[in-house]
Amino acid sequence: AWALGSRYEFFAIVPVLALTMSMPPMVGRLLGAKNYRDIQSLVGIAVKFILGFQLLIAAITFLLANPLALLMTSDTQVEQVLHMHLMIVPISLGSLGVCMLMVSICNALGKSYTALTISALRLFVFFLPCLWLGAQLGGIRGLLFGACVGNIMAGISAYLTYRKTIHKLAIKQATA
Repeated sequence: AWALGSRYEFFAIVPVLALTMSMPPMVGRLLGAKNYRDIQSLVGIAVKFILGFQLLIAAITFLLANPLALLMTSDTQVEQVLHMHLMIVPISLGSLGVCMLMVSICNALGKSYTALTISALRLFVFFLPCLWLGAQLGGIRGLLFGACVGNIMAGISAYLTYRKTIHKLAIKQATA
């Protein structure tokens, strides 16, 4: 069920993957021009798109979770867990998308260690501990809620880290 849910998530975040590949050249060009305001505007538009699009996908998935689960498997136990997965985890894919985008943006800003930190925090501080805690507290359902909470926390942390990074770059430029 986890593998099927993960495959579904991959297709749901394809637009995010497109943004993570297409935005760095634009950010790099704006960085070369020292145009931090436009970088912030571009990133803001992308974040709003990701959150809005993923919210739409989550709503559709929530409404169609049962038929989707039945379509993806014929095993009753797998179908039940997959149904739970489709009801819980997709609401956090917007935050996961923001996290993925912030990694690409920080790399484009020449802040590869910041990008690495965002990735490491997502996995080792947010996602895995939330999975473990969720599983301990609530079994399979708790595991899924843990994945959801971990993704949301990672997205918030990544966005705040990006904001701090771009602010430091803008201040450094202003004082130079």
